[in-house]
Amino acid sequence: MTVNPWTKCDLPILGIAKNDKSMCQACQDSIATGSIRVGIIFHHVNGTIGVDWHHLTCCETPAALPQVEGYELLGEQEKEVLHHWIQSCV
Repeated sequence: MTVNPWTKCDLPILGIAKNDKSMCQACQDSIATGSIRVGIIFHHVNGTIGVDWHHLTCCETPAALPQVEGYELLGEQEKEVLHHWIQSCV
């Protein structure tokens, strides 16, 4: 039996895509520059950290996003977009 060397963190992070090179791990499409993206952090046993990025619209738990790391770094416009998306999911 092979042990998975990666451990998934429970809380996602939020960020703004700095370029269009990030790919959404849910839908496999590029995340546009300036878009809000949701990251799932993975820690490797050797100390490496990896992040799987997702579109905001591909996030499975949108209601939890205002409590995650990176929310306070979003601008007012991004926070408004985030809250609008959360309300549309309810």
